[in-house]
Amino acid sequence: MDKYELNEAEMRIWHLWKGSFQRIFGRVIKELSEQTGLSEGDYGVLDRLVLSGNGTLRQQELADSMDWDKSRLSHHLTRMEKRGLVTRKPIDTDRGVQVIITPAGQTALDEARPIVAKAIQKYFLTLLTDQDMESIAKLAERTKTNP
Repeated sequence: MDKYELNEAEMRIWHLWKGSFQRIFGRVIKELSEQTGLSEGDYGVLDRLVLSGNGTLRQQELADSMDWDKSRLSHHLTRMEKRGLVTRKPIDTDRGVQVIITPAGQTALDEARPIVAKAIQKYFLTLLTDQDMESIAKLAERTKTNP
């Protein structure tokens, strides 16, 4: 067997891990969207603006934090601006752009957060033991630092 091939057990664990994540994440996003009208991207933008930037971030910082390219974020922000969730303004001192959450965006985020938290609890956290949580945290830390 080639060292870059997976055996049956390795392939099985990969599919279990990936499938589990996709099902849980999909359910959380479905509840978010159905109950608030926000997409995953909308929520990600609003949440990062508040958590990472106290309501405002440079557009490039926001793109980097979401692991999105500049074009994708720009198109998404245009749609969010049309809905009144964010505004953008040029930064006077350089060529950058500042993204700012609006009062409507803050309200949407405030309404969405408990829905997301409840869905995460329902579809994920309530199924875990303390030992499961510890193991998942260790695995996440280990894979976060793996090149």
